[in-house]
Amino acid sequence: MVTCTAKPRLPGERVDVVLGAGGVKGFGHIGVWKKILELGIPVGTVTGASVGSIIAAFVTNGYGVEELTRVFHRGLSNRMDIATIIKAVCWGDPVSVAVGGLMDLTVPMREMVREFGLKPNPQLKIVAFDLIAKEPVVFEGEDYDLATALTASCALPSVLRPKWFMDGARMRLLADGALFHYNPTCFSTAPAIVSTLKPASEWPRGFMYPLDAYFHARELYFPIAGHRRVVDPHLHIVVDCGLPDVAGLNFGVSPETCERMIEDGYKTAHSTLTDAIAKGRLPKPETAAADV
Repeated sequence: MVTCTAKPRLPGERVDVVLGAGGVKGFGHIGVWKKILELGIPVGTVTGASVGSIIAAFVTNGYGVEELTRVFHRGLSNRMDIATIIKAVCWGDPVSVAVGGLMDLTVPMREMVREFGLKPNPQLKIVAFDLIAKEPVVFEGEDYDLATALTASCALPSVLRPKWFMDGARMRLLADGALFHYNPTCFSTAPAIVSTLKPASEWPRGFMYPLDAYFHARELYFPIAGHRRVVDPHLHIVVDCGLPDVAGLNFGVSPETCERMIEDGYKTAHSTLTDAIAKGRLPKPETAAADV
């Protein structure tokens, strides 16, 4: 098991960012990233788990907030597209099917990586979890298949099929990074900016599709990936965002709700990050690097 030890950040060093797991609530990360850019905070590595890994891949490949918002809105609107579903539903080996079922993100992820020209890069870290060894696996550097890493990091058991991965001479069965920790700060230098996505705490007032209602209940009472969410606010700068009536697997949310999540992330980041700047935990805007 990996021991989480983060070294103190020296003056002038870039600030690492961690984008946590949370499914559709990942729209909140977009708002947080928008505020980070506005404040001119010099960013070091960007570590992502589950949906956080997707956003991390886009932002470390140079995508801005408006482009990222359009991509995520399009992805959400295409969730019920029959062609997309056909690409994701396929037979597999008995073990991975037993863990995750017939839905496999490999083909959709590969198409996304190719369409948007996403590449591994030194700034990006993607966290998955080895179901066999019971330990995290981090994809970093430039010599790995990005689509495989993203598929593995987002493969929530009982919802999406895990990914077999040959790691040297070792065979791994990789699943959602949230199984290790929703907000894996272990692989960043402290104090990192950690964008966390709060779990749902209440039922939405409007109509829900049956599947959305099921997953909403799971998050309220029996979360699939467990409860490993806590981040030390004394060690890291924690931006804790998320609407109380939206669960991570509520993919039937409206575009208006998605915009509310972005705004919530932005406002929460504004309060948290400006406070951190005032206390000297982050560089002041006028002294921040200009090449973020």
